[in-house]
Amino acid sequence: MTTPVPTRQRLTNRVIDDVCALAPDQRARRYWDTTVPDLCVQFNAKKTGTPSFMLRYTKLDGSDGDYAIGSVDKVSIEGARTEARRALNDLHAHGIDPVQARRDAREAAKAPQFKTFGDLAEAFMVVKAEQRPGKPPLDEVFFLRRYVLPVLGSRKFDKITTQCVIDLVIAVKNEVGARRRRKGANGMTTANACHRAIKRVYRWACRKEIATKNPADCEVQYEIRREKRVGRLSEARFEMFWNEITGQFYFWTRVRMGLLAMLLFLLTLQRPIDIARAKREHISLAKKMWIIPEDYTKTGYTYHIPLSEPVIRLMRIAMATSDSEFLFPSNRKNGPHLDEHSLTTGWIGARKRLLKKGTLDDEDVELYDGRRFGRTQLRAKLGYSTEVAEAVINHVGERRTMSQLYDVEDMLPLMIRAQNDWAAEVDRMTQGNLSRLIDHLEGDAIVPQKRLSAPPARPKAQAAFASEGQTA
Repeated sequence: MTTPVPTRQRLTNRVIDDVCALAPDQRARRYWDTTVPDLCVQFNAKKTGTPSFMLRYTKLDGSDGDYAIGSVDKVSIEGARTEARRALNDLHAHGIDPVQARRDAREAAKAPQFKTFGDLAEAFMVVKAEQRPGKPPLDEVFFLRRYVLPVLGSRKFDKITTQCVIDLVIAVKNEVGARRRRKGANGMTTANACHRAIKRVYRWACRKEIATKNPADCEVQYEIRREKRVGRLSEARFEMFWNEITGQFYFWTRVRMGLLAMLLFLLTLQRPIDIARAKREHISLAKKMWIIPEDYTKTGYTYHIPLSEPVIRLMRIAMATSDSEFLFPSNRKNGPHLDEHSLTTGWIGARKRLLKKGTLDDEDVELYDGRRFGRTQLRAKLGYSTEVAEAVINHVGERRTMSQLYDVEDMLPLMIRAQNDWAAEVDRMTQGNLSRLIDHLEGDAIVPQKRLSAPPARPKAQAAFASEGQTA
């Protein structure tokens, strides 16, 4: 009769050999060490095969856990004791669960290993493309591939300094400026775009805890200062342009999307590009909020745009004209949404007609003057602070971040009030024109048909409106 091997004794190589030599039906499943009491040699459930060193421990939540150290033919008994003591020390001294720590290490090993800026940039572009299925790549992709990666792509991303970024930006400016492919091209805009692309890659990497610093988080090298345009639009001129633009709606039997986009530009004070490519999924009429994600904005920061009641009604009209994902879909082959330049073209057309009528005496009135005028009115006429006015138009300068400009949670109530007050101010400046126009567009007069050969018969209210536009 074989003498049974004690299940608790000081484990040695000889003891382990004796245990392994036993027939499966004569073995215990576990043999515990007395030197490290929580360490054992464990067979599988059938008590066959080569046993492994196993550490039995109490998890942080109080349940039992088993930490496999390794097979007895690959790990020595002293090595197993050393690993068991280390795991118990980390658990009791630092709260580190050995099984979870091993799992985390394996996941980290599977994760992509980033060494160069090129690795970061490629991962950034892949992630952004996956977030925008079927959409054209971000503008940053062109600048990264054309100007940035050929210079910084092979450098270790954690070795790139702010000076490296500045040197590249200056080199890009000089390169583009020397080509002079078009009048006034000095390379500053392209250089700033490259700077912004590098900053966005590092910002993404920092959020993912891949990088610890953003070397591009510095002042822009080339601040493009545009000439200040003061007084180009007054209340009288604003009403003049508004009446000229809205008057066109009464000569058509369908909604002119370009004209409607211009009205939303003047009512929301957002950039023409943001109006032109507005997406339904970003707009919540129920919550009265339009949120443009950072990947869709010029500055790379999320925009929050409260919607006034007139804006909501106009957006509802725009949405009723098509089932496109865009608020203003393109009716041409040049893109999925309205071209932003259509707004400028429409403004120029209204300006030419006003000049021809003799009601406008200055041809130097631009589309963007409407946005500037709205910001000025918010401050000077409606009494809002500069910070609120800047937040309403989502004006983020190259030298400031959105977090420095305003805190959304604190500023949003004031932004909502400001947008509602601005809509009321537009209705006041146009002598009720805004309200009458929306009532007209929501009526049955607007259907998707071709243009009439002659203006339709207009009710007295519409005739009175037309006379206002001609006498403004």
